Amino acid sequence: MPTVHFSSALTRHTGGIEQITLDAPRVHELVAQLVARFPGLALELDHLAIAIDGDVRPDAAFEALLPQSEVYFVPKIAGGACSGLTGTPT
Repeated sequence: MPTVHFSSALTRHTGGIEQITLDAPRVHELVAQLVARFPGLALELDHLAIAIDGDVRPDAAFEALLPQSEVYFVPKIAGGACSGLTGTPT
């Protein structure tokens, strides 16, 4: 069963629980179980990306989870386009 690790910012919604193991075949079932158990996570998780076994996956809803998967919710990182080597945003 995948293990979810919560950052200190998220543990305020979990009653201090730092990790939990849930039986979920895909990310969207995992998130549904988390929100059902910890309703305060609903708004928080919408703004985070998901890292599964060290790989950040911004659109991971239908990603399969393995029994040994380690799941973390991390800030989404936005990139921008730059012109040339100067790094000037376009």
